[in-house]
Amino acid sequence: MLRYIDHVIIGVADLNRAARAYADRLGFAVSAGGVHPNLGTQNRLIVLDPEYVELIARLPGHASGAMPAVESPITSMFVRAPGTIGYALASDDIDADVAAMRARGVPVGDPVAGRLEGPHGSARGWRMAYVDDDAGLGVEPWRLPFIIQHDSAGAERRARIAQPDGVRPQPNGAARLDHVTVAVRDLAAGLRVYALAFGLEPLEEGEDTMLGAGAARLPLERGAIVLAAPLAPDGPLARGLAAHGEGLFSVTIGVSDLQGAVNQLRGRGAGVRVEEPEGVLIAAYPDRQSAHGARLQLVQDRKP
Repeated sequence: MLRYIDHVIIGVADLNRAARAYADRLGFAVSAGGVHPNLGTQNRLIVLDPEYVELIARLPGHASGAMPAVESPITSMFVRAPGTIGYALASDDIDADVAAMRARGVPVGDPVAGRLEGPHGSARGWRMAYVDDDAGLGVEPWRLPFIIQHDSAGAERRARIAQPDGVRPQPNGAARLDHVTVAVRDLAAGLRVYALAFGLEPLEEGEDTMLGAGAARLPLERGAIVLAAPLAPDGPLARGLAAHGEGLFSVTIGVSDLQGAVNQLRGRGAGVRVEEPEGVLIAAYPDRQSAHGARLQLVQDRKP
């Protein structure tokens, strides 16, 4: 079963510089991460519960476009960098989920093993699967999420993701991923793709006036995916589509104290725009320069 958004991926050019910005200006606790030896990439991680945010960059020597040892959708995702480039859905039985996708007529490869090598000999693994290139869904498969099952679960999984530092509280109060927003050119077509590929159906549809888009919310066991399609040619979502095409547009993070997070961002020197209709604070948007191109939204955490 696909349970929640396992992690979101933010592509950056300089990993150390991005990690410092996320820690010093945005107030996240950034773990050490490690190296994907077969993918030619390296990462640093922001561990939430149960999700995480991955800051990822090419290893030196791979920035020129050298092909990795193992094929992965992440290789293609870098065309959308810097910023939010992709995401993964957490599976508790990846073989069953792959079988269900195939039963719906979606060609998907067998799960492949992945591995991250961290500091001091630490390591962890997973299996992941993704839609084949010839799926005929009307969208490049790498613009869709891939599915992943880690070699551990629950508290052990969080501890292994955070190694060797261990799980730490987030100074800015970040608790979990509330939802991701995915840009699509046509909402009805996007809903068909997500229903066919992942078995997800919308709970509600409406209009997002901030984005100038029609939107549909696809609930998961925890969190949600919001598909959004432009209603006007000059809105933020339309501009994002023109620049980067379909795919992950923004990441919404629930924080324990939204006003406190805004105050902290300003105190750290990060630019932040707030949404407060009738004087009620409902969302905050750190500036994209501090977030190395990523569109982040902070909202008050709603306990599941």
